[in-house]
Amino acid sequence: MEINDSQLYLGMQLILRPGAVIIDMVNSVERLMNCGEDALREFTSPAGKDIFSVDEKSQLLSEKDRKQFHTNVAKLLYLLKRARPDILTAIGFLCTRVTRATAQDKLKLRRVLGYLKQTKTRTLHFKLGDLRKFQMFVDAAFAPHPDAKSQTGVAGFMGKALLFAASRKQKCVSKSPTDSELIALSDNIQFIELFAEFIAFITNTEYQSPMINEDCTAVSSLVTEGGGVVRTKHLRVRMELCK
Repeated sequence: MEINDSQLYLGMQLILRPGAVIIDMVNSVERLMNCGEDALREFTSPAGKDIFSVDEKSQLLSEKDRKQFHTNVAKLLYLLKRARPDILTAIGFLCTRVTRATAQDKLKLRRVLGYLKQTKTRTLHFKLGDLRKFQMFVDAAFAPHPDAKSQTGVAGFMGKALLFAASRKQKCVSKSPTDSELIALSDNIQFIELFAEFIAFITNTEYQSPMINEDCTAVSSLVTEGGGVVRTKHLRVRMELCK
């Protein structure tokens, strides 16, 4: 491909620009707007505060509507993995609802579609930068789930290009925001190191320790300076792992 050329591949329009590669899936978004849903209201965010809530009294969808719901969620999953990581958290939750979707879940899906309608021209840019600079950002939302478990978010960049993004429910209950941030960091630190080694291998460069960005000063202090009061053995192990 030459500069300013484009190539269609598996629904992605790959566009080569000076210093950047653009992944454009605007056509896929427009097709999703015509997936059988009624007129969509536009939203400025893909999910509300109730994204993880489950109303047990909400009516189950008919089998026909549930299958359509499942199809739309699968299409959105394909979209987010390639060009729209901004809908990752919402679709990650809706993926857990495809076998027992309710009217409440359908409203949440419509909100995601409404957000895509508002931002349908948004594309993903992979820009050049220092390819030796690998950064990971790790964060946690404390106890947003009905069972009081927290949510972990991870994003990895090489130079100015987003290479990896994930949003996952944590497997254990944490007692404080600091605990949830420590769990998020310890759950991902080995993956981050392996990812950095893989990048060094495929780029044939010397391995450099990745830069991990953690916005919780308490956790940063625990894993770099030690001290503090760790309530349980498993959290003390996690703290030592991150050092």
